Amino acid sequence: MLKQFPFSRSKDALHAGLGALLVLPVIVTLTGMWGIYAVEPRVEALLPVAIVGVLGLVLGAAVAFRVRRQILRREEALYREKELAEVTLHSIGEGVITIDAGGVIDYLNPVAEQYTGWSGADAKGQRLDAVYRVVHEQTGKPVPVPGSDATKPQGTPQGATVRLLGRSGNPCAIRDSYAPIHDSSGNLVGWVVVFHDVSQIEEMALQLSWQASHDALTGLLNRGEFERQLAGLIDSVRRENKQHALMYMDLDNFKTVNDTCGHAAGDELLRQLTTVMQTRMRGSDTLARIGGDEFGGLLESCPLDQAVRIANGLREAVRDFRFVWRDKTFGVGVSIGLVTIDGVNMSVSSALATADATCYEAKSRGRDRVLVHRPKDRSIGDQSAELQMVSQINYAFEIGNFRLYRQKIIALGAGNGDEPHYEILVRMLDQAGNLIPPNGFMPAAERYNLLSSIERWVISSLVEFLHEQHASGAIPHETTAFTNAFYAVNLSGVSINDNSFPDFVRKLLTRFNLPRGLLCFEVTETTAISNLTKAAQLMHELKAMGCRFALDDFGIGMSSFAYLKYLPVDYIKIDGVFIRDMAVDPMDHAIVEAINRIAHILGLKTVAEFVEDETTLERLRALKVDYAQGYFIAKPEALTKSPDAALAVLESA
Repeated sequence: MLKQFPFSRSKDALHAGLGALLVLPVIVTLTGMWGIYAVEPRVEALLPVAIVGVLGLVLGAAVAFRVRRQILRREEALYREKELAEVTLHSIGEGVITIDAGGVIDYLNPVAEQYTGWSGADAKGQRLDAVYRVVHEQTGKPVPVPGSDATKPQGTPQGATVRLLGRSGNPCAIRDSYAPIHDSSGNLVGWVVVFHDVSQIEEMALQLSWQASHDALTGLLNRGEFERQLAGLIDSVRRENKQHALMYMDLDNFKTVNDTCGHAAGDELLRQLTTVMQTRMRGSDTLARIGGDEFGGLLESCPLDQAVRIANGLREAVRDFRFVWRDKTFGVGVSIGLVTIDGVNMSVSSALATADATCYEAKSRGRDRVLVHRPKDRSIGDQSAELQMVSQINYAFEIGNFRLYRQKIIALGAGNGDEPHYEILVRMLDQAGNLIPPNGFMPAAERYNLLSSIERWVISSLVEFLHEQHASGAIPHETTAFTNAFYAVNLSGVSINDNSFPDFVRKLLTRFNLPRGLLCFEVTETTAISNLTKAAQLMHELKAMGCRFALDDFGIGMSSFAYLKYLPVDYIKIDGVFIRDMAVDPMDHAIVEAINRIAHILGLKTVAEFVEDETTLERLRALKVDYAQGYFIAKPEALTKSPDAALAVLESA
């Protein structure tokens, strides 16, 4: 494109022209003088001609000097422009190739040299298709390039990704464009080819595509991609009358590894089990991770009897596998729900729901087993009803159909004050507007990992309510460091084992400033003992933020008293099974008395649950139990934002 300008020859021509411009007046003057002298040989007659000649010579010299200076300036500007163009082409990150109208290469910049593998000297004079070899990305067929017919190339659209084959044959993904070069008359004199490397962009796009469809931990397909492939199999059944099978797998005893050795061990176990399970599946089968410790399998073109053999082989491989972490060895199992994909009234959601329910039933029957779905299995039908409840829960989250209630707790001793004490309860409205009690939806929420979300909604809503009540004066302002009032909310083992829960509470209490001690968390005795280390750690963290703790349903476990030394609780809630009949059953009366006495020795307050008559209440006062709660004292009432309203609901924050 940029040829070496013949500056030396143009300077010689310039000097020759200027010399001619100076010599011409001399020649004309001498010729004139010669002619005049021949007619009249007198010196005086030659003087005017000589003067004119000298003037002409001076004028010619001035013109020649001015012309020479302008020409030199233009040449210098052209040279600078040429140098700037060459530096620019050498500096840009795109490859540039110029060819003449016949397709013969004239110039390659350094980037083009790097990607084609040709030096500028070797490439000059070669045809473009010999140096710049591009093929279609999918088909591998050569892509037409300029020069063959002196027209714009056809075939692959400009800007599309193609593969450039270097001199060594190594491919590189590029995008290119062509531009024609015309002379001042509009005639085509060449082409400019510009291209740039897009291999990194393609690699990033492939990586993002992989991440969108795969599980980062195991490398298996994720739930979204698994559902997409399941939809394809369901369609193939309808179109081609094929038979496939769906496996829903849930690991047994995985939580033991996580709780004992931490999440790093759990992650490594999942990776190793992935390899174990893949060895027992066919090459055409699909394995995916669709939950924390849940996997899905698609057995394509697989009759039911063969699917059962594959599922049992996989189950046995997992059962025989031993996971070693440091100095500990663990055995795990897997429960598998197997469903045939027959395409009859089947959708992706219904197939997965049925397989999940079947897997859950396999777990409930003893774990480490394969259970095949039978359409008339009533227990699995019960699981389908549970899945419908999950749908109701999700719907309640979407439109704010959860409701908060409170049940009053009264102080039995004069030293406990008259400040308000309540336990917070949650209810849910179904799609028909009917109120569902906790035992109607909490089991399904716990089974399908929605319990933590419900608890966080309850806590967030309660804290906002208490902040508004305290700001309005409905909750008295205390002069002491800790208020005597409290609102107790239940906390499950899911939240206790959630490492992010303390930060959630901390941010909430930072946003809504509450009197210290007003917010109280209730943890059941069984939950606390089952997660003793985590429970104690959580209690210490939240008590440092000004929260209180109550140990709920106390007395069920025979070793309850031993654990009280390790759990920093403030209240003991004596289980209602001992309270109901304590007025007529001496054993229950003795148990309540013992719990109350030991709790007081440890500096704890006691709360009696399920107080349902006056006699029981008087017996509790006689034993000097601190607080009482039950339907005889007060029934649950809807939480209200206004102290004057009898019933109201607290909507989602």
